[in-house]
Amino acid sequence: MRSALLIGFSYALWFRWLGLRWLVLLSLVSPGFLLAHPGGQPDSQESTTHDHQLNDSPATTPGTVLEPVRLQLKWKHQFQFAGYYAAVEKGYYREAGLDVEILEATEGQETIDRVLDGHAEFGVGTTDLVLMHQKGEPVVVLAVIFQHSPLALLLRKDSGIQTLHGLEGKKVMIEPHSAELFAYLNREGVSLHKLIQPPHTFNTAALVQGQADAMSVYITDEPFALRVQNVPYLLFSPRAAGIDFYGDNLFTTQSQVEDHPDRVRRFREASLRGWRYAMENPEEIIQLIYNRYSKRHSLEHLRFEAEQMKLLMPEIVEIGHMYPGRWEHIASVYAELNMMRQDYDLDGFMYDPNPGMDLTWFYVALAITIVVALAVSLVALMFHRLNVDLRKSENMRREAERIIQHDLKSPLGVILGYSEMLLSDPEGSPHVDVYRRINRSADQMLEMVKRSLDIFEMESGQYKLAQDPVDLNQLLQEVVAGFARLARNKSVTLVGSFGDRLLDQAPPCMVPGDGLHLKTMMENLIKNAIEAAPEESVVSIMLQEKPAPQSDVTISVHNQGLIPEEVRASFFERYSRGPSSGGAGLGTYSASLIVRAHGGDIDFSTDAVKGTELRVRLPRVQRVPEKN
Repeated sequence: MRSALLIGFSYALWFRWLGLRWLVLLSLVSPGFLLAHPGGQPDSQESTTHDHQLNDSPATTPGTVLEPVRLQLKWKHQFQFAGYYAAVEKGYYREAGLDVEILEATEGQETIDRVLDGHAEFGVGTTDLVLMHQKGEPVVVLAVIFQHSPLALLLRKDSGIQTLHGLEGKKVMIEPHSAELFAYLNREGVSLHKLIQPPHTFNTAALVQGQADAMSVYITDEPFALRVQNVPYLLFSPRAAGIDFYGDNLFTTQSQVEDHPDRVRRFREASLRGWRYAMENPEEIIQLIYNRYSKRHSLEHLRFEAEQMKLLMPEIVEIGHMYPGRWEHIASVYAELNMMRQDYDLDGFMYDPNPGMDLTWFYVALAITIVVALAVSLVALMFHRLNVDLRKSENMRREAERIIQHDLKSPLGVILGYSEMLLSDPEGSPHVDVYRRINRSADQMLEMVKRSLDIFEMESGQYKLAQDPVDLNQLLQEVVAGFARLARNKSVTLVGSFGDRLLDQAPPCMVPGDGLHLKTMMENLIKNAIEAAPEESVVSIMLQEKPAPQSDVTISVHNQGLIPEEVRASFFERYSRGPSSGGAGLGTYSASLIVRAHGGDIDFSTDAVKGTELRVRLPRVQRVPEKN
């Protein structure tokens, strides 16, 4: 059955590829073909000139009448809106047949109201749009610019407040439209009634002068003022509690989408093109903002803003991308705060740049994913049986390796190869996004298979370690954030530190190695620590670096649990687990393999009073690992 599916998919992709080749051939033979099929024009690369057309946009000549449209910003001119300035400056809007006026916000002005009232055709909004849509307002989100919200709570480091609970009884300025902060406080058990909430001044001087103990800010903006005054600060982000809202987005109204669909499409494409240019050429746009739009922020302030925005716009996610599941998550948080009903429907809220697109290839990709997932499940079942019946059977292990190597890696390689072939010549195809998703998913699955094979090579001492620079601090922050929900469900507090500072306030800690394997090692150790920790206890993760000449890095994971006496001698061996453990006994084993492959070592201490501490030492310079 599986072979038939793969063969069928391969032939389908082959004929699809031939179809694309005929499309390109026709476009070369008949110029009229492209005029009749505007989708056949490939988008040109970014250029600083004004004579390149956008994909699907009409050509503009000196006599062309441009359509006037207005874009309402949500705040003052700053790098937060860099992409729109770039689209004006580089002529992308003009090439799209548009004359765009960018409107700066004034205090007390609601961007949504300005667009709904017709004072602007487009606006820069927040996740509050989902609330307006649920209330019946005809708003449509065109694209998401910030994949993560920059909203956080800022406080002075010398305030003595180390946790959210320390804010109770303190003066906390929280601006309007900060539902994610209220949800953050609610989930962490902080009562809003116990906070003193003075009006927000939107000026960090309130923190410096003691008018407030904490205030809501954009991490891309206000912290700069404290930095230049050499005032150490802390940031509390809702993402630490699993509340991951979108940041700025581009929106319009339903009437604009229905009455002017082509104009909406052209404005969206030109805006996203401007954002791509701005993020690739930040210094040029910084100078543009400072010299033409506003000197409210210094050049250094604008540079700080640009650097911080890179954290909110990860390169692996295409600018403008949005996912229904994220909007559903946001809606569920609003419902948790009783700000909207639970049965909210997203229908009509998200803009579809390809209405009526044939989703056949998406469903094909979904079917392939399901088939591969079933195959992975079968392999997992095989490992479970191996654990129960033939734990130490090397023949079974080699068979499992063969299955991963051939039965999974080979078909994934075929899928990846054909998807790359389709992407190599996508002109005129309405399915480019689907091809990219197939390619990205297959690539991720192939990486998972590779990591499994790497473990086998580590066992035999044949693994060749990558020597890429890896930031252990960043990896630990990601792992700790990923286990926030597991810890919260068990009433366990996770605390991460680098020396005497919290992880997110500490500098990078670079070591050579394989980032994916090091992250897997940390995940195994921290997950085990959370599961072994008693309720209402603390799991601490400490990162420390020794001074030269050793320059080693130590990661310690401490919890109040106790390793059973009967497994201590074999703690880092395969299938070692306690009598009450539900795992396969491979977590600490694979962690030890990864550490030793990196030239480091791992040990532990356990005591009924002090609890259990696992210690990992990694070298800051490349070393040849010792063979077992």
